[in-house]
Amino acid sequence: MRSALQLLLLLLLGLHTCLSHGNKIEHIQQCGSYCSQGLHCRTRPNLILKPCKNLPEGLQSDVSLNMSVNTVMRCTGRQQCSLFLHVSGSLAMNEHVKGVSICTVAAGTMERCRTHVFHRAARKQLSGQQVEVQDNCFEVAVGQDVHVTLKTVPEFCHLRVSKTYSVPGCSHADLQKNVPECIAGKITYQLNPERKALSISVTDMLENTDYNLRLCHKGYICRGTGSQALLKKEDPQKNATLTYTRPLPCLCIEGWSSVFDAPRVQVCPFKNNMEELWSGVAFDSVKQTLSWEPACQTEVAVTLCQNTEESGCQNLANSTQSVSRGKVSFSTVDPHPRLCMKFSTKMGSWIKCPFAGSDFTAWDIEAAMVNGKTQLVVTSKIRPTLLLSSCRRAGPLACEGNEDILTFNVVKHQSVVPNLTLAMCGENCCIQARRIDVKYAAKVLLCDFNPSGTGGATAPVVSTSHWQTVWIVAPAVGLLTALLVSILMIGTAVTVITAHQRKCGGEVCHVTGSQHNAAFCSTSVYLVTPGSANPCSPQHTLPPIPCYYPAIEDTPNFENSEKTNLLNWVKKDSTI
Repeated sequence: MRSALQLLLLLLLGLHTCLSHGNKIEHIQQCGSYCSQGLHCRTRPNLILKPCKNLPEGLQSDVSLNMSVNTVMRCTGRQQCSLFLHVSGSLAMNEHVKGVSICTVAAGTMERCRTHVFHRAARKQLSGQQVEVQDNCFEVAVGQDVHVTLKTVPEFCHLRVSKTYSVPGCSHADLQKNVPECIAGKITYQLNPERKALSISVTDMLENTDYNLRLCHKGYICRGTGSQALLKKEDPQKNATLTYTRPLPCLCIEGWSSVFDAPRVQVCPFKNNMEELWSGVAFDSVKQTLSWEPACQTEVAVTLCQNTEESGCQNLANSTQSVSRGKVSFSTVDPHPRLCMKFSTKMGSWIKCPFAGSDFTAWDIEAAMVNGKTQLVVTSKIRPTLLLSSCRRAGPLACEGNEDILTFNVVKHQSVVPNLTLAMCGENCCIQARRIDVKYAAKVLLCDFNPSGTGGATAPVVSTSHWQTVWIVAPAVGLLTALLVSILMIGTAVTVITAHQRKCGGEVCHVTGSQHNAAFCSTSVYLVTPGSANPCSPQHTLPPIPCYYPAIEDTPNFENSEKTNLLNWVKKDSTI
Protein backbone atom coordinates (compact mmCIF):
# COMPACT_ATOMS: atom_id res chain seq x y z
CA MET A 1 0.00 0.00 0.00
CA ARG A 2 2.80 2.40 0.96
CA SER A 3 4.66 1.65 -2.32
CA ALA A 4 1.52 2.36 -4.35
CA LEU A 5 1.07 5.69 -2.64
CA GLN A 6 4.69 6.61 -3.25
CA LEU A 7 4.37 5.72 -6.95
CA LEU A 8 1.22 7.79 -7.29
CA LEU A 9 2.90 10.74 -5.60
CA LEU A 10 5.87 10.51 -7.98
CA LEU A 11 3.55 10.44 -10.99
CA LEU A 12 1.73 13.53 -9.76
CA LEU A 13 5.00 15.35 -9.15
CA GLY A 14 6.29 14.37 -12.60
CA LEU A 15 3.07 15.55 -14.24
CA HIS A 16 3.37 18.85 -12.40
CA THR A 17 6.92 19.25 -13.68
CA CYS A 18 5.91 18.52 -17.29
CA LEU A 19 3.07 21.01 -17.14
CA SER A 20 5.37 23.67 -15.72
CA HIS A 21 7.70 23.27 -18.73
CA GLY A 22 4.84 23.45 -21.20
CA ASN A 23 3.34 26.51 -22.82
CA LYS A 24 2.43 28.14 -19.53
CA ILE A 25 4.54 28.83 -16.44
CA GLU A 26 2.67 29.03 -13.13
CA HIS A 27 2.33 32.54 -11.69
CA ILE A 28 2.49 33.16 -7.95
CA GLN A 29 1.59 36.23 -5.94
CA GLN A 30 4.37 35.79 -3.39
CA CYS A 31 6.92 33.16 -2.43
CA GLY A 32 6.60 30.98 0.66
CA SER A 33 6.72 27.43 2.08
CA TYR A 34 3.90 24.96 2.62
CA CYS A 35 3.53 21.65 4.45
CA SER A 36 0.97 18.86 4.15
CA GLN A 37 -2.42 19.38 5.70
CA GLY A 38 -2.26 18.72 9.41
CA LEU A 39 1.51 19.12 9.49
CA HIS A 40 2.67 22.28 11.24
CA CYS A 41 6.18 23.41 10.26
CA ARG A 42 8.40 26.44 10.66
CA THR A 43 10.88 27.78 8.11
CA ARG A 44 14.38 28.78 9.18
CA PRO A 45 16.59 30.17 6.42
CA ASN A 46 20.36 29.65 6.39
CA LEU A 47 20.40 27.23 9.32
CA ILE A 48 23.93 25.98 10.05
CA LEU A 49 23.73 22.21 10.08
CA LYS A 50 25.94 19.94 12.08
CA PRO A 51 27.96 17.12 10.52
CA CYS A 52 25.90 14.17 9.35
CA LYS A 53 25.02 11.37 11.77
CA ASN A 54 24.96 7.67 11.25
CA LEU A 55 21.63 6.21 10.28
CA PRO A 56 19.61 4.50 13.03
CA GLU A 57 18.82 0.94 12.13
CA GLY A 58 16.01 0.69 9.57
CA LEU A 59 15.65 4.46 9.12
CA GLN A 60 16.62 4.67 5.42
CA SER A 61 13.89 2.31 4.23
CA ASP A 62 11.32 3.99 6.45
CA VAL A 63 11.97 7.65 5.44
CA SER A 64 12.27 7.27 1.60
CA LEU A 65 12.96 10.86 0.42
CA ASN A 66 11.63 12.09 -2.97
CA MET A 67 11.88 15.48 -4.67
CA SER A 68 10.60 17.35 -7.75
CA VAL A 69 11.60 20.80 -9.12
CA ASN A 70 9.91 23.21 -11.51
CA THR A 71 9.76 26.92 -12.33
CA VAL A 72 7.25 29.55 -11.24
CA MET A 73 6.97 33.24 -12.06
CA ARG A 74 6.21 36.23 -9.88
CA CYS A 75 5.32 39.57 -11.50
CA THR A 76 5.26 43.07 -10.03
CA GLY A 77 3.96 44.75 -13.20
CA ARG A 78 3.73 44.48 -16.99
CA GLN A 79 6.95 43.00 -18.39
CA GLN A 80 8.37 42.97 -14.81
CA CYS A 81 8.48 39.29 -13.87
CA SER A 82 11.16 37.15 -12.20
CA LEU A 83 11.65 33.39 -11.92
CA PHE A 84 11.74 31.14 -8.85
CA LEU A 85 12.23 27.45 -8.22
CA HIS A 86 9.33 25.49 -6.83
CA VAL A 87 10.76 22.54 -4.86
CA SER A 88 8.48 19.77 -3.58
CA GLY A 89 9.85 17.15 -1.19
CA SER A 90 8.11 14.13 0.27
CA LEU A 91 9.07 11.62 2.95
CA ALA A 92 7.57 9.12 5.38
CA MET A 93 7.28 10.71 8.82
CA ASN A 94 9.59 9.20 11.46
CA GLU A 95 10.21 10.12 15.07
CA HIS A 96 13.97 10.52 14.35
CA VAL A 97 13.38 13.13 11.61
CA LYS A 98 12.72 16.63 12.95
CA GLY A 99 12.44 18.34 9.56
CA VAL A 100 13.93 18.73 6.07
CA SER A 101 16.40 21.14 4.50
CA ILE A 102 16.30 22.31 0.84
CA CYS A 103 19.52 23.76 -0.62
CA THR A 104 20.32 25.20 -4.05
CA VAL A 105 23.61 26.19 -5.64
CA ALA A 106 24.50 27.37 -9.16
CA ALA A 107 27.71 28.25 -10.96
CA GLY A 108 29.14 31.47 -9.57
CA THR A 109 26.79 31.60 -6.57
CA MET A 110 26.92 30.53 -2.90
CA GLU A 111 24.75 27.74 -1.58
CA ARG A 112 21.37 28.83 -0.23
CA CYS A 113 19.42 26.65 2.20
CA ARG A 114 15.95 26.82 3.76
CA THR A 115 15.11 24.50 6.66
CA HIS A 116 11.60 23.34 7.54
CA VAL A 117 11.17 22.01 11.12
CA PHE A 118 8.20 19.86 12.16
CA HIS A 119 6.45 20.26 15.53
CA ARG A 120 7.04 17.43 17.98
CA ALA A 121 3.34 16.71 18.35
CA ALA A 122 2.94 16.40 14.57
CA ARG A 123 5.85 13.98 14.35
CA LYS A 124 4.20 11.62 16.79
CA GLN A 125 0.74 12.05 15.30
CA LEU A 126 1.79 11.49 11.67
CA SER A 127 4.49 8.87 12.29
CA GLY A 128 4.68 6.46 9.35
CA GLN A 129 2.53 8.65 7.08
CA GLN A 130 3.68 10.28 3.82
CA VAL A 131 4.05 14.06 4.17
CA GLU A 132 5.05 16.79 1.72
CA VAL A 133 6.96 20.07 2.01
CA GLN A 134 6.95 22.78 -0.72
CA ASP A 135 9.14 25.89 -1.08
CA ASN A 136 9.15 28.41 -3.95
CA CYS A 137 11.43 31.15 -2.63
CA PHE A 138 14.62 30.27 -4.54
CA GLU A 139 15.06 33.02 -7.15
CA VAL A 140 16.91 31.91 -10.27
CA ALA A 141 18.09 33.36 -13.58
CA VAL A 142 16.88 32.54 -17.08
CA GLY A 143 18.56 29.43 -18.50
CA GLN A 144 20.49 28.72 -15.29
CA ASP A 145 21.55 25.22 -14.21
CA VAL A 146 20.81 24.75 -10.51
CA HIS A 147 21.87 21.87 -8.26
CA VAL A 148 19.08 21.12 -5.72
CA THR A 149 19.46 18.93 -2.63
CA LEU A 150 16.84 17.64 -0.16
CA LYS A 151 18.12 16.23 3.16
CA THR A 152 16.80 15.50 6.62
CA VAL A 153 17.15 17.43 9.88
CA PRO A 154 19.25 16.30 11.64
CA GLU A 155 21.26 15.28 8.62
CA PHE A 156 21.78 11.57 8.42
CA CYS A 157 24.64 10.34 6.29
CA HIS A 158 23.63 8.89 2.91
CA LEU A 159 20.01 9.98 3.41
CA ARG A 160 19.56 12.72 0.83
CA VAL A 161 18.35 13.21 -2.72
CA SER A 162 19.87 15.60 -5.28
CA LYS A 163 19.30 16.62 -8.88
CA THR A 164 20.41 19.27 -11.38
CA TYR A 165 17.62 21.36 -12.83
CA SER A 166 17.77 23.60 -15.93
CA VAL A 167 15.71 26.77 -15.77
CA PRO A 168 13.81 27.51 -19.02
CA GLY A 169 15.56 29.85 -21.42
CA CYS A 170 14.33 32.75 -23.51
CA SER A 171 13.00 30.36 -26.13
CA HIS A 172 10.03 29.79 -23.83
CA ALA A 173 7.06 31.79 -25.14
CA ASP A 174 5.89 32.82 -21.65
CA LEU A 175 9.29 34.29 -20.81
CA GLN A 176 9.47 36.23 -24.08
CA LYS A 177 6.40 38.21 -23.03
CA ASN A 178 7.05 38.79 -19.33
CA VAL A 179 10.73 38.57 -18.34
CA PRO A 180 12.78 41.66 -19.35
CA GLU A 181 15.86 39.56 -20.12
CA CYS A 182 13.87 37.66 -22.76
CA ILE A 183 11.78 40.39 -24.37
CA ALA A 184 13.29 40.79 -27.84
CA GLY A 185 10.22 41.99 -29.73
CA LYS A 186 8.25 40.45 -32.57
CA ILE A 187 9.30 41.29 -36.13
CA THR A 188 7.03 41.21 -39.18
CA TYR A 189 7.97 42.35 -42.68
CA GLN A 190 6.71 42.99 -46.20
CA LEU A 191 8.94 42.30 -49.20
CA ASN A 192 9.37 44.67 -52.16
CA PRO A 193 11.52 42.75 -54.71
CA GLU A 194 11.55 45.58 -57.27
CA ARG A 195 13.12 48.04 -54.84
CA LYS A 196 15.02 45.30 -53.00
CA ALA A 197 13.56 46.62 -49.76
CA LEU A 198 12.03 45.16 -46.58
CA SER A 199 9.31 47.11 -44.76
CA ILE A 200 9.63 46.05 -41.11
CA SER A 201 7.27 46.44 -38.14
CA VAL A 202 8.11 45.64 -34.50
CA THR A 203 5.62 44.74 -31.75
CA ASP A 204 5.83 43.35 -28.21
CA MET A 205 9.16 45.09 -27.65
CA LEU A 206 10.52 46.16 -24.27
CA GLU A 207 8.68 49.27 -23.16
CA ASN A 208 10.39 52.64 -22.61
CA THR A 209 13.54 51.70 -24.52
CA ASP A 210 14.84 52.34 -28.03
CA TYR A 211 15.00 49.46 -30.47
CA ASN A 212 17.69 48.51 -33.02
CA LEU A 213 17.14 46.94 -36.43
CA ARG A 214 19.69 45.79 -39.00
CA LEU A 215 20.26 43.34 -41.86
CA CYS A 216 23.01 40.78 -41.40
CA HIS A 217 24.39 37.58 -42.89
CA LYS A 218 23.85 34.73 -40.46
CA GLY A 219 26.72 32.37 -39.66
CA TYR A 220 28.72 31.73 -36.51
CA ILE A 221 27.90 35.38 -35.92
CA CYS A 222 25.53 37.63 -37.83
CA ARG A 223 27.72 40.00 -39.89
CA GLY A 224 26.02 43.31 -40.60
CA THR A 225 25.48 44.46 -44.18
CA GLY A 226 25.43 48.17 -43.27
CA SER A 227 21.65 48.55 -43.56
CA GLN A 228 20.30 49.48 -40.11
CA ALA A 229 17.79 51.70 -38.28
CA LEU A 230 17.01 52.93 -34.72
CA LEU A 231 13.40 53.03 -33.54
CA LYS A 232 12.93 55.68 -30.88
CA LYS A 233 10.86 54.87 -27.83
CA GLU A 234 8.88 58.11 -28.35
CA ASP A 235 7.66 57.01 -31.79
CA PRO A 236 4.18 55.49 -31.63
CA GLN A 237 4.76 53.47 -34.81
CA LYS A 238 7.74 51.14 -34.72
CA ASN A 239 8.36 50.83 -38.48
CA ALA A 240 11.47 50.99 -40.70
CA THR A 241 12.57 50.13 -44.25
CA LEU A 242 15.87 48.40 -44.93
CA THR A 243 17.36 47.69 -48.36
CA TYR A 244 19.43 44.70 -49.48
CA THR A 245 21.59 43.79 -52.49
CA ARG A 246 21.06 40.02 -52.86
CA PRO A 247 18.22 37.83 -51.51
CA LEU A 248 20.56 35.33 -49.89
CA PRO A 249 19.22 32.53 -47.66
CA CYS A 250 21.45 33.74 -44.79
CA LEU A 251 20.19 37.34 -45.00
CA CYS A 252 18.28 38.03 -41.77
CA ILE A 253 16.51 40.88 -40.01
CA GLU A 254 17.95 41.25 -36.51
CA GLY A 255 16.34 43.29 -33.73
CA TRP A 256 17.13 44.01 -30.08
CA SER A 257 16.40 46.51 -27.34
CA SER A 258 18.93 49.22 -26.55
CA VAL A 259 19.91 47.78 -23.17
CA PHE A 260 23.03 45.94 -22.02
CA ASP A 261 23.20 42.28 -23.06
CA ALA A 262 19.74 42.42 -24.59
CA PRO A 263 18.41 39.29 -26.32
CA ARG A 264 18.17 39.43 -30.11
CA VAL A 265 15.53 38.12 -32.46
CA GLN A 266 16.28 37.11 -36.05
CA VAL A 267 13.92 36.60 -38.97
CA CYS A 268 15.32 35.33 -42.29
CA PRO A 269 12.98 36.17 -45.21
CA PHE A 270 14.93 34.25 -47.88
CA LYS A 271 15.98 31.16 -45.91
CA ASN A 272 14.65 28.82 -48.63
CA ASN A 273 16.19 30.76 -51.52
CA MET A 274 19.15 28.39 -51.92
CA GLU A 275 19.33 28.99 -55.69
CA GLU A 276 20.88 32.40 -55.06
CA LEU A 277 24.00 30.81 -53.53
CA TRP A 278 25.15 29.12 -56.72
CA SER A 279 25.51 32.27 -58.85
CA GLY A 280 29.11 33.04 -57.90
CA VAL A 281 30.91 30.56 -60.20
CA ALA A 282 34.01 32.10 -61.84
CA PHE A 283 36.50 30.84 -64.44
CA ASP A 284 40.05 32.11 -64.92
CA SER A 285 40.82 31.51 -68.61
CA VAL A 286 44.57 32.11 -68.12
CA LYS A 287 45.04 29.64 -65.24
CA GLN A 288 42.11 27.47 -66.43
CA THR A 289 40.76 27.48 -62.85
CA LEU A 290 37.07 27.07 -62.02
CA SER A 291 36.13 28.44 -58.57
CA TRP A 292 33.16 29.23 -56.37
CA GLU A 293 32.97 31.04 -53.04
CA PRO A 294 29.81 30.77 -50.90
CA ALA A 295 28.18 34.04 -49.97
CA CYS A 296 26.70 32.31 -46.90
CA GLN A 297 28.06 29.79 -44.46
CA THR A 298 26.63 26.58 -45.90
CA GLU A 299 27.46 22.90 -45.58
CA VAL A 300 27.71 21.89 -49.23
CA ALA A 301 29.47 19.28 -51.38
CA VAL A 302 30.63 20.63 -54.76
CA THR A 303 31.19 18.14 -57.58
CA LEU A 304 32.13 18.57 -61.24
CA CYS A 305 29.87 16.66 -63.58
CA GLN A 306 29.09 16.29 -67.27
CA ASN A 307 25.56 17.15 -68.28
CA THR A 308 23.70 14.71 -70.53
CA GLU A 309 20.17 14.90 -71.85
CA GLU A 310 19.46 11.24 -71.17
CA SER A 311 20.81 10.64 -67.67
CA GLY A 312 21.27 14.01 -65.96
CA CYS A 313 24.70 15.14 -64.79
CA GLN A 314 27.27 12.37 -64.36
CA ASN A 315 29.95 13.04 -61.75
CA LEU A 316 33.59 13.30 -62.81
CA ALA A 317 35.93 11.03 -60.90
CA ASN A 318 37.69 12.49 -57.83
CA SER A 319 36.06 15.91 -58.26
CA THR A 320 34.08 16.33 -55.00
CA GLN A 321 34.99 18.99 -52.44
CA SER A 322 33.08 19.67 -49.20
CA VAL A 323 33.05 23.14 -47.71
CA SER A 324 31.12 25.29 -45.25
CA ARG A 325 33.04 28.52 -45.77
CA GLY A 326 35.93 29.57 -47.98
CA LYS A 327 36.57 29.11 -51.69
CA VAL A 328 36.23 25.93 -53.72
CA SER A 329 38.74 25.76 -56.59
CA PHE A 330 39.30 23.23 -59.40
CA SER A 331 42.58 23.62 -61.30
CA THR A 332 43.05 23.02 -65.07
CA VAL A 333 39.43 22.65 -66.13
CA ASP A 334 38.22 22.19 -69.71
CA PRO A 335 35.70 25.02 -70.42
CA HIS A 336 33.27 22.76 -72.24
CA PRO A 337 29.53 23.62 -72.46
CA ARG A 338 28.57 20.28 -70.90
CA LEU A 339 30.93 20.55 -67.94
CA CYS A 340 28.92 21.68 -64.89
CA MET A 341 29.06 22.15 -61.12
CA LYS A 342 26.73 20.17 -58.85
CA PHE A 343 25.93 21.61 -55.40
CA SER A 344 24.52 19.15 -52.84
CA THR A 345 23.09 20.09 -49.42
CA LYS A 346 20.64 18.57 -46.97
CA MET A 347 17.86 20.40 -48.79
CA GLY A 348 18.67 18.97 -52.23
CA SER A 349 20.97 19.34 -55.25
CA TRP A 350 21.43 22.11 -57.81
CA ILE A 351 23.38 22.09 -61.09
CA LYS A 352 25.03 25.12 -62.68
CA CYS A 353 26.72 24.98 -66.10
CA PRO A 354 28.96 28.08 -66.37
CA PHE A 355 30.16 27.29 -69.90
CA ALA A 356 26.76 26.64 -71.45
CA GLY A 357 26.24 28.77 -74.57
CA SER A 358 28.11 29.34 -77.81
CA ASP A 359 30.40 31.98 -76.32
CA PHE A 360 32.05 29.36 -74.13
CA THR A 361 32.49 26.60 -76.75
CA ALA A 362 36.26 26.24 -76.50
CA TRP A 363 36.52 23.28 -78.90
CA ASP A 364 34.30 20.90 -80.79
CA ILE A 365 34.44 17.90 -83.09
CA GLU A 366 31.90 17.00 -85.77
CA ALA A 367 31.49 15.15 -89.03
CA ALA A 368 31.72 17.24 -92.21
CA MET A 369 32.32 16.88 -95.95
CA VAL A 370 35.97 17.59 -96.79
CA ASN A 371 37.09 17.21 -100.41
CA GLY A 372 34.04 15.10 -101.16
CA LYS A 373 34.62 12.72 -98.24
CA THR A 374 33.15 12.49 -94.76
CA GLN A 375 35.80 13.56 -92.26
CA LEU A 376 36.07 14.48 -88.59
CA VAL A 377 36.72 18.21 -88.17
CA VAL A 378 38.10 19.68 -84.92
CA THR A 379 37.58 23.40 -84.33
CA SER A 380 39.03 25.23 -81.35
CA LYS A 381 39.38 28.68 -79.81
CA ILE A 382 42.20 27.46 -77.58
CA ARG A 383 45.24 25.18 -77.94
CA PRO A 384 44.12 21.81 -76.55
CA THR A 385 45.75 18.40 -76.68
CA LEU A 386 43.09 15.88 -77.66
CA LEU A 387 42.90 12.11 -77.43
CA LEU A 388 40.65 10.21 -79.84
CA SER A 389 39.43 6.73 -78.93
CA SER A 390 37.22 4.22 -80.69
CA CYS A 391 34.57 2.34 -78.78
CA ARG A 392 31.11 0.77 -78.87
CA ARG A 393 28.34 2.89 -77.43
CA ALA A 394 26.82 1.59 -74.18
CA GLY A 395 25.02 4.70 -72.86
CA PRO A 396 24.81 8.51 -73.07
CA LEU A 397 28.49 8.87 -72.21
CA ALA A 398 29.43 5.24 -71.69
CA CYS A 399 31.64 3.40 -74.12
CA GLU A 400 32.82 -0.19 -74.10
CA GLY A 401 36.09 -1.47 -75.44
CA ASN A 402 37.87 1.88 -75.54
CA GLU A 403 41.01 1.83 -77.62
CA ASP A 404 43.17 4.92 -77.97
CA ILE A 405 43.76 5.90 -81.56
CA LEU A 406 45.38 9.26 -81.82
CA THR A 407 46.79 12.12 -79.72
CA PHE A 408 47.33 15.49 -81.37
CA ASN A 409 47.52 19.23 -80.68
CA VAL A 410 45.13 21.77 -82.17
CA VAL A 411 46.27 25.22 -83.24
CA LYS A 412 44.28 28.13 -81.85
CA HIS A 413 41.54 29.49 -84.17
CA GLN A 414 42.23 26.86 -86.82
CA SER A 415 40.44 23.72 -87.98
CA VAL A 416 42.18 20.37 -87.97
CA VAL A 417 40.98 17.44 -90.05
CA PRO A 418 42.47 14.12 -88.98
CA ASN A 419 42.16 12.35 -92.36
CA LEU A 420 41.39 8.89 -91.11
CA THR A 421 41.40 5.91 -93.44
CA LEU A 422 37.91 4.58 -92.81
CA ALA A 423 36.74 0.98 -92.86
CA MET A 424 33.84 -0.83 -91.28
CA CYS A 425 34.20 -1.07 -87.50
CA GLY A 426 30.91 -2.72 -86.66
CA GLU A 427 27.60 -1.65 -85.20
CA ASN A 428 27.38 1.15 -82.58
CA CYS A 429 30.88 2.32 -83.39
CA CYS A 430 31.73 5.73 -81.89
CA ILE A 431 34.61 8.14 -81.58
CA GLN A 432 35.28 9.58 -78.12
CA ALA A 433 37.29 12.79 -77.83
CA ARG A 434 38.60 14.43 -74.68
CA ARG A 435 41.35 16.78 -73.58
CA ILE A 436 44.35 15.24 -71.83
CA ASP A 437 46.22 18.46 -71.06
CA VAL A 438 43.82 19.32 -68.17
CA LYS A 439 42.78 17.59 -64.95
CA TYR A 440 39.01 17.89 -65.39
CA ALA A 441 37.60 17.46 -68.89
CA ALA A 442 34.34 16.60 -70.57
CA LYS A 443 34.06 13.70 -73.00
CA VAL A 444 32.58 14.21 -76.46
CA LEU A 445 31.04 11.09 -77.94
CA LEU A 446 30.45 11.16 -81.71
CA CYS A 447 28.40 8.26 -83.03
CA ASP A 448 26.57 9.87 -85.97
CA PHE A 449 28.96 10.44 -88.85
CA ASN A 450 26.40 12.06 -91.17
CA PRO A 451 27.81 15.45 -92.23
CA SER A 452 25.63 18.39 -91.19
CA GLY A 453 23.04 19.18 -93.87
CA THR A 454 24.17 16.45 -96.31
CA GLY A 455 21.62 13.87 -95.41
CA GLY A 456 24.10 11.22 -96.52
CA ALA A 457 24.47 7.74 -95.21
CA THR A 458 26.45 7.00 -92.11
CA ALA A 459 30.14 6.92 -92.89
CA PRO A 460 31.94 3.75 -91.83
CA VAL A 461 34.58 3.79 -89.10
CA VAL A 462 37.58 1.49 -89.35
CA SER A 463 39.29 -0.83 -86.97
CA THR A 464 41.99 0.99 -85.12
CA SER A 465 44.85 -0.84 -86.86
CA HIS A 466 44.34 1.19 -90.08
CA TRP A 467 44.19 4.68 -88.58
CA GLN A 468 46.54 7.03 -90.41
CA THR A 469 46.92 10.68 -89.59
CA VAL A 470 47.25 13.45 -92.13
CA TRP A 471 47.02 17.04 -90.94
CA ILE A 472 45.40 19.55 -93.28
CA VAL A 473 45.70 23.09 -92.02
CA ALA A 474 43.24 25.72 -93.29
CA PRO A 475 44.57 28.40 -95.77
CA ALA A 476 46.77 30.88 -94.02
CA VAL A 477 44.65 33.99 -94.24
CA GLY A 478 47.21 35.97 -92.27
CA LEU A 479 50.03 35.11 -94.72
CA LEU A 480 47.97 36.15 -97.73
CA THR A 481 47.06 39.45 -96.10
CA ALA A 482 50.73 40.18 -95.34
CA LEU A 483 51.66 39.44 -98.99
CA LEU A 484 49.04 41.82 -100.33
CA VAL A 485 50.16 44.60 -97.99
CA SER A 486 53.80 44.13 -99.06
CA ILE A 487 52.90 44.37 -102.78
CA LEU A 488 50.88 47.52 -102.14
CA MET A 489 53.74 49.16 -100.23
CA ILE A 490 56.28 48.32 -102.95
CA GLY A 491 54.00 49.71 -105.68
CA THR A 492 53.50 52.95 -103.74
CA ALA A 493 57.24 53.38 -103.23
CA VAL A 494 58.00 52.87 -106.96
CA THR A 495 55.33 55.39 -107.93
CA VAL A 496 56.68 58.03 -105.54
CA ILE A 497 60.30 57.61 -106.69
CA THR A 498 59.30 57.79 -110.38
CA ALA A 499 57.31 60.96 -109.84
CA HIS A 500 60.15 62.47 -107.83
CA GLN A 501 62.69 61.83 -110.56
CA ARG A 502 60.43 63.27 -113.22
CA LYS A 503 59.43 66.39 -111.25
CA CYS A 504 62.29 67.29 -108.98
CA GLY A 505 65.27 65.84 -110.85
CA GLY A 506 67.46 68.23 -108.84
CA GLU A 507 66.10 71.32 -110.73
CA VAL A 508 62.37 71.60 -110.15
CA CYS A 509 62.90 73.91 -107.20
CA HIS A 510 66.03 75.65 -108.47
CA VAL A 511 65.89 79.46 -108.22
CA THR A 512 67.03 79.92 -111.85
CA GLY A 513 64.92 77.07 -113.15
CA SER A 514 62.61 77.17 -116.13
CA GLN A 515 59.44 79.13 -116.18
CA HIS A 516 57.14 76.19 -115.74
CA ASN A 517 59.24 74.94 -112.83
CA ALA A 518 58.98 78.33 -111.17
CA ALA A 519 55.23 78.26 -111.67
CA PHE A 520 55.13 74.81 -110.14
CA CYS A 521 57.11 75.96 -107.09
CA SER A 522 54.80 78.90 -106.61
CA THR A 523 51.92 76.54 -105.93
CA SER A 524 53.84 74.44 -103.37
CA VAL A 525 55.26 74.82 -99.92
CA TYR A 526 58.40 73.12 -98.67
CA LEU A 527 58.54 71.12 -95.47
CA VAL A 528 62.02 72.30 -94.48
CA THR A 529 63.19 73.07 -90.98
CA PRO A 530 64.93 76.43 -90.35
CA GLY A 531 68.67 76.32 -91.05
CA SER A 532 68.52 73.03 -92.95
CA ALA A 533 69.45 72.53 -96.59
CA ASN A 534 66.77 72.49 -99.19
CA PRO A 535 66.28 68.81 -100.08
CA CYS A 536 65.29 69.81 -103.60
CA SER A 537 68.50 71.78 -104.18
CA PRO A 538 70.94 70.57 -106.84
CA GLN A 539 73.72 70.69 -104.25
CA HIS A 540 71.95 68.03 -102.14
CA THR A 541 73.89 64.77 -102.40
CA LEU A 542 70.88 62.49 -101.72
CA PRO A 543 68.23 61.71 -104.33
CA PRO A 544 65.69 64.49 -104.63
CA ILE A 545 62.63 64.06 -102.39
CA PRO A 546 59.13 65.24 -103.39
CA CYS A 547 58.55 67.53 -100.44
CA TYR A 548 55.60 69.59 -101.71
CA TYR A 549 52.05 69.96 -100.36
CA PRO A 550 49.19 71.97 -101.94
CA ALA A 551 49.01 75.52 -100.70
CA ILE A 552 45.86 76.04 -98.64
CA GLU A 553 45.12 79.46 -100.14
CA ASP A 554 45.16 78.02 -103.66
CA THR A 555 42.77 75.18 -102.88
CA PRO A 556 39.13 75.98 -103.73
CA ASN A 557 37.63 73.47 -101.29
CA PHE A 558 39.74 72.63 -98.24
CA GLU A 559 37.57 69.61 -97.36
CA ASN A 560 38.55 68.06 -100.73
CA SER A 561 42.18 69.31 -100.69
CA GLU A 562 43.66 65.85 -101.05
CA LYS A 563 41.59 65.06 -104.11
CA THR A 564 42.33 68.50 -105.67
CA ASN A 565 46.07 68.14 -105.04
CA LEU A 566 46.08 64.76 -106.79
CA LEU A 567 44.31 66.23 -109.85
CA ASN A 568 46.70 69.21 -110.02
CA TRP A 569 49.64 66.82 -109.79
CA VAL A 570 48.41 64.78 -112.74
CA LYS A 571 47.72 67.94 -114.75
CA LYS A 572 51.16 69.42 -114.11
CA ASP A 573 52.80 66.12 -114.90
CA SER A 574 51.21 66.09 -118.34
CA THR A 575 52.71 69.53 -119.20
CA ILE A 576 56.31 68.60 -118.47
